[in-house]
Amino acid sequence: MSPLLPLPLPLASLAWLTGFRRVPDNCVVTVHRFGRFVRALGAGWRWTVPGLDQLGQPVCLIGHHLDIPAEEGAHAELYYQILDPARAGADLDRVDALVSDQARDVLATLPTPAVEQFKAEINRRIGGLGLRVIRAALHAA
Repeated sequence: MSPLLPLPLPLASLAWLTGFRRVPDNCVVTVHRFGRFVRALGAGWRWTVPGLDQLGQPVCLIGHHLDIPAEEGAHAELYYQILDPARAGADLDRVDALVSDQARDVLATLPTPAVEQFKAEINRRIGGLGLRVIRAALHAA
């Protein structure tokens, strides 16, 4: 029997164990393989393919707050949450910038936005991504 024969079994089990990752509660982490989004990992212990899968930064599902300055007129303050991380997909890595851009567009298009109208329009735009604005406030410039 060759002395190198028992070596692959411990190495294979060690490689398998290095694929375990822990995702904090109320967070998701994006998984990218070869630079492309593959899936979003929910909270708990998850297994990824060692060497192929790369993890993004953990993104909290609740309690996002944005202060959006406007060029003219009112500036907005938003609180939003991520309802369905799978629908947000690759946009999870830049979710704050996405919501901020949509809010700026709504502020620019609505002539005199009311809070309810502003919140409804943003929810209409980002609802397909599994996001929801839960509170909005407009402040005069």
